[in-house]
Amino acid sequence: MEKFIASAVGLHSKTLVKQRNYLLHAYREERLNYAKVLASKLPIGSGAIESLIRQVVNLRMKGNSKFWLKQNAEIMLHLRCQWIASWKLA
Repeated sequence: MEKFIASAVGLHSKTLVKQRNYLLHAYREERLNYAKVLASKLPIGSGAIESLIRQVVNLRMKGNSKFWLKQNAEIMLHLRCQWIASWKLA
């Protein structure tokens, strides 16, 4: 990574430094310890999030004759996420 950063210029260099710092911070916080995550039987993929977005946003909030104010849509998404979380913990 350092080799790529050294050869980059301008905005590309700043982007690479930002991404490197993000990964280093996540590593130090042990958020990239996949063995630990798998041992805890936690999901590591994005499929659950993508499915939830499809179900909640695309199927329930979008559609013919459905219009939402931004504030109301955010409240609805928050409530839906809370309901899903409580349902999975029960």
